[in-house]
Amino acid sequence: MTCLPLNYKLNETTAAMLKPGAMDSATNEEFSAEKSGRPINLDYQQYLYINHVCYQNALPWFSKYFPYLALVNSLVLMASSNFWFRYPKTSSKIEHFLSILMKCFESPWTIKAVSEMVYQNFVDLPKTTDTRGCQEQFISPSSSPILDWKEREQGRALFEKICRFRAHAEGASLIYMVYMGQTIFKVAKILTVLGYTSNCIGAISFEHVCWLDTENLTGYSVFLCNHSLAFILQKLMVTYLFLVFLYGVVGAYPLMWLLRQPLQKYSFKQMREDSHFLGIPDVYNDFAFLLHMADQCDQLYSWRFAIFLSAMSKSSLLDVGLEHKASIEGLQLHVH
Repeated sequence: MTCLPLNYKLNETTAAMLKPGAMDSATNEEFSAEKSGRPINLDYQQYLYINHVCYQNALPWFSKYFPYLALVNSLVLMASSNFWFRYPKTSSKIEHFLSILMKCFESPWTIKAVSEMVYQNFVDLPKTTDTRGCQEQFISPSSSPILDWKEREQGRALFEKICRFRAHAEGASLIYMVYMGQTIFKVAKILTVLGYTSNCIGAISFEHVCWLDTENLTGYSVFLCNHSLAFILQKLMVTYLFLVFLYGVVGAYPLMWLLRQPLQKYSFKQMREDSHFLGIPDVYNDFAFLLHMADQCDQLYSWRFAIFLSAMSKSSLLDVGLEHKASIEGLQLHVH
């Protein structure tokens, strides 16, 4: 910011009577009346002092601190968006859920279950001339040795892990509450930023009138200052407002999604109707919310979980443990 004192007439007479709001008209009259410049008896140190004091007093606070304010707002929005990934009580559940989900995709048991479902749907088709030959060549997955004992044992271990995670996740709704809270906070923060930033754009100006009690020190008390970065700062603020508005539109979608439907209950009704997996129970609280979140990416994710939650998988996988136990007991009897 660079400041120059106004002429003697303005400082001695007008400055004593005018308020800062009526200063612009008087300044224009004085500059239009005076055509030639005149020397000002101020040295370099006095100029530096006036420039620094007027920068603090005359320049609006938003013009001075906008870069820091934009940085702080951006950091707060980033932290609010990722809070549930950093909070220990929610991040541990999310990481556990994702690890189990990846194991469900890699498990041969889910491949076997899906192939059996496809086979069952295929054999239920009307026996037309087009499908009769294919059905003769189609081998039932149940009659083919797809899984060895080790893979079946891994499937049983994964089933037990899913049951334990379900019991743990259904006991609370902490993830849902944290996500709801951070989404509401983020939307409120965006609305606040848009509100006060749009109001402060009008305060950015190239010229500012600075009133100082320095007449005994410099001989002047009224100074005309210019802010050289006002134009580019105004453009940056408009761009910042536009980006925050776009981020707000994106951030409003999760809030509408949270308010539009109950997310603390997840029903596998559609899968029970579309497949032969029976006895799939509905899930609640955090487990239901995580499955709803997975559906936003691909519904196949929750269907993989449903395979292990079905009564068919439960009975089949528990039979694996009983067969293994019986074989061990038989081997021990044979040895003795």
